[in-house]
Amino acid sequence: MRSSAVNRANKATSTQLETCISTSREFSGAKLDFAVKASSELSDVERERIWSIFESNMHLFYTTSSFGWDPRSKKEEMFHPHARLVLCERCDNTSSGSESIPSESRIVAYTIFRFEREAKQNVVYCYELQVTEESRGLGVGKLLMGSLFDIGLRWRMKSVMLTVFKVANSAASAFYKSLGFNLDPSSPGYAEEDDWQDEELDCDYVILSKSIP
Repeated sequence: MRSSAVNRANKATSTQLETCISTSREFSGAKLDFAVKASSELSDVERERIWSIFESNMHLFYTTSSFGWDPRSKKEEMFHPHARLVLCERCDNTSSGSESIPSESRIVAYTIFRFEREAKQNVVYCYELQVTEESRGLGVGKLLMGSLFDIGLRWRMKSVMLTVFKVANSAASAFYKSLGFNLDPSSPGYAEEDDWQDEELDCDYVILSKSIP
């Protein structure tokens, strides 16, 4: 059952959500623009780009996981009617030595989230955080996660939650840990909190959370 705060947040327009975040940053000569969109507002080109980044980054992880590789189901999740996205576009027409990305698909990173009710709390659930290989090391992932906290604070959510492959995606696990995320009580393996990256634990994923100040 959704709370009134979650209902209000789900009715917010992309413009309202975008006022919560910084929409332009520069890193090492690269100009990055950030925008919020609902899944229904994405163009076909944007959807294709978003899926392409996800597939490039995550295909191997999913094929070797308990989830399996199911593009149809994953696309339904990523482009769900309640899904919102913070998109990061690189506007210097370069990609660290690789070919320029066409202007209509300059997306180099994104996060997909929803406002949800989990464990009797109003939360921003982060379904995806993806950064292209050539744009890593610029701090984009940290900025995108920060945007979720900024949006969550404005719309009275209590925490940010996410699911991550426990061992297979150790880099992501370490990244979230560095941001202050901890094992959520709803996560598989919660009783073994100190060893939540232990390969011996049965489940290959964990649920992490961090309170919104």
